[in-house]
Amino acid sequence: MPSPGPRATAPGSSHTDSSRVRISRRTALASLGTALTGALAGCNALGGGSDTGVFHDGDWRSYGNGPTNTNRVAGGAPEPGGHQVLEPRTWAYAPPVVHDGVAYFSTDQRVVALATDGTRQWSRTLDSEAFGVPAIDPDRGRLYVPTIGEEPAVGTDTEPATLTALSLADGSVLDTQRVGDERTYGVTVVDGDVYARSATTCVRLAPDGTERWRRSLDPLVYDEFNLGDETATQIAPAVTADGVYVPDRDALVRLDRETGEEQWRVAVETAYAASVVDDGGVVQTGWREVVAASPDGSVRWRRDLHSRAAAAAAGGDVYVAAGDLHELDGATGETNWQVHLPSEGTAAPVVTDDSVLVATGNVHAFRRETEGLFGPDRTRWETSAGYASEYASPVVAAGRVFVVGLSGLQAFYADGA
Repeated sequence: MPSPGPRATAPGSSHTDSSRVRISRRTALASLGTALTGALAGCNALGGGSDTGVFHDGDWRSYGNGPTNTNRVAGGAPEPGGHQVLEPRTWAYAPPVVHDGVAYFSTDQRVVALATDGTRQWSRTLDSEAFGVPAIDPDRGRLYVPTIGEEPAVGTDTEPATLTALSLADGSVLDTQRVGDERTYGVTVVDGDVYARSATTCVRLAPDGTERWRRSLDPLVYDEFNLGDETATQIAPAVTADGVYVPDRDALVRLDRETGEEQWRVAVETAYAASVVDDGGVVQTGWREVVAASPDGSVRWRRDLHSRAAAAAAGGDVYVAAGDLHELDGATGETNWQVHLPSEGTAAPVVTDDSVLVATGNVHAFRRETEGLFGPDRTRWETSAGYASEYASPVVAAGRVFVVGLSGLQAFYADGA
């Protein structure tokens, strides 16, 4: 791959957990998670004003709620009235996907399908560790789960990054494809084709598994900043009609959708979150800066905002968690308003018609309307009913808000839902 160079350049039914011993991201937190699971079940007091209605009752089939990773849903964000642990786990980093009222959740070496009331549809133990956010192909009845191969690649000590396809109907394993080395950061499905970003490549696969193209990329830089690779579970390629947008090491890259050839790259220092396509182009967050680029690769603006999480975009506004939650003007990058966050991780905000939801241990809903830089009453509601990991974005679907954390997969719902 060419070096970043100047700021912008354009080149010419098992139900049993795994018994395999693996030193993983969950080991150190297992005892803490077990202790907290019972304490977190049920509801705590909820703060803020009350709203009526139900959460978005449609689907959330992939990271970012669509191939452009905007983290946007239609509808409002009513105050939760209840909380339920759907699938107890000691720890999880990747949020679920939801289709036709069923949530598909992967953690460790297991994938489960659960109705919104917690009724289990099926459970499947895999031969490899599930790592990133799954993606659904409803037309072909498939669930794609980013996985890490069980054995090192031939001739190396590097584990293969893989992608496992399961049947939506019963969880049976249909296929496993290698998509690079080390780990699979994220996957996007568009018109049956599968786009995956691993630590070393971006690939496009046809529905039958045939490789259409493969582009080498560099691993992202999580470990250098003591973040841990376990937080790299939400880096799905952003796919439009013409381009595929992915972070490379210290750069935002646009690939030709048909050929995989690099069309341009824009330097973004320490980029390691999913690219987000907004109304004017694409936004790339990074630990040192946030950059917005036009479709032709020209830089619209740069901001000295340090963010480990992808942005969210809606109605010309861009939302970035960078110490504070910032609402940015999509055209200029200037802050319209900001509100302090008690903690931050790699979980992107989620935008509804009236609110921005952020997971920081608690789940917060902030009002979107602008009332000055520091609005006096920005909080719509906040709940501490169940710990919501700051490393996994909320999912708003099927009349629920799904979050993951120390107690596993949890769902919040409005009164009467």
